Amino acid sequence: MKKIILCAGGLVLSIACVSAAYGGAIDNKTNWSAEYIRTLNRNAATDFADIAAYNPAGTVKLHEGFSLNGSVQYLSKEYENNITLPGIAYNLESDEPSYIPGLFAVYNKGKFSVFGAFSNVGGGGKVDFSEGSWTTLGAQLYLIGLSDVDSLVYPGPQQISAKSYYLGYTLGAAYALNDKVSLSAGVRYVDASREAKGSAIIYDAVLSPNPPVAINFEEEGDGLGGIFGINLAPNEKVNIGIRYDTRTNIDLRATVKEDTYGLLPGLLGVIDGQERTRDLPAILAFGISYWLNPKLRVEADYTHYFNTGADWDGTENVADDGYDIGIAFEYLFNDKITGSVGYMHTELGLDPENMLPENPELDANTLGAGIAYTFNEKFLTNLSIGNSFYEDDSFTQGPVGIDYKKNNLFLALGLEYRF
Repeated sequence: MKKIILCAGGLVLSIACVSAAYGGAIDNKTNWSAEYIRTLNRNAATDFADIAAYNPAGTVKLHEGFSLNGSVQYLSKEYENNITLPGIAYNLESDEPSYIPGLFAVYNKGKFSVFGAFSNVGGGGKVDFSEGSWTTLGAQLYLIGLSDVDSLVYPGPQQISAKSYYLGYTLGAAYALNDKVSLSAGVRYVDASREAKGSAIIYDAVLSPNPPVAINFEEEGDGLGGIFGINLAPNEKVNIGIRYDTRTNIDLRATVKEDTYGLLPGLLGVIDGQERTRDLPAILAFGISYWLNPKLRVEADYTHYFNTGADWDGTENVADDGYDIGIAFEYLFNDKITGSVGYMHTELGLDPENMLPENPELDANTLGAGIAYTFNEKFLTNLSIGNSFYEDDSFTQGPVGIDYKKNNLFLALGLEYRF
């Protein structure tokens, strides 16, 4: 029984922390709008109301009056755990899609603007490994001993699923000191929710089946953070946006729904009402936009995620800071159609042995493209498509090879109405 408890602990520890989405850092997510999907670089933009989240100080340069912007994204996710043992190989997958909304509003009058935003600032979806993952397979390997892989009989059924959302509600204001400089300040309330459940039939050292291990719990918490920005427009061709999101302190309170072996208190200290800290890290975002000619604009962005400055109950010690860096090109075909392409490279800051099997935090190269169409001066749309090409990563543990793969295809539609 001791071995059963120890290896089941791996199952609990993994599903306790799973989140799923693309775009951003280990916890932070920045894929908030259709405009972002078609460019992947919005830190210096001044065209649509989604900049309430990306370049809030630039909202004073938007259409005068009220602008309401809404986006929905469909994210197709393919995650793989490929496990290789001597003479045996397993391919364990999740292909659960996600739907990600975003809502932005700006009222601009003269030198002053107020803005609001609703977006998913962390987590962002669900994973479902219906046949298990490296967590469940690794649990049985540890039971029988890594050197005795010929005795392995893959148990079933195995299942791990989890979802995570950090919903952000932002309110702020911006003021133009003059034609070249504007400042912004805002507050963001984050409502965090994580749910996880898993089950596995665990075999003891003589391969006798035990009653299934079943874990099912959720965590909820919230916190407040500040958002500060500056927009610089030294001339008509150049625009610079800078934004700083402070760390959001979040304590997640647990509700345990099922724990067949009573493992959670001893392994993670998780009981009904128990709290653990999972802050949303601070962000520093910088972008520069330049009009090469009256029809062609280029923007380059850099976004830094301060993972090591967050409190994750000690797990921040195995992470480095992460970053995004990218470039986008927009071309005005005519008064109604604007086309764009964008590229972004993401470094998350984790070694593969420290990644979550159900959602490995892999570095990525992302391509996005799309069209903005203006029906009239009040009604505008954005249609986008893109793909995140994740860099496979692997490590070995004894005679076992573990290889992580991911791919995300995304579609987005955005609508903006101005009045």
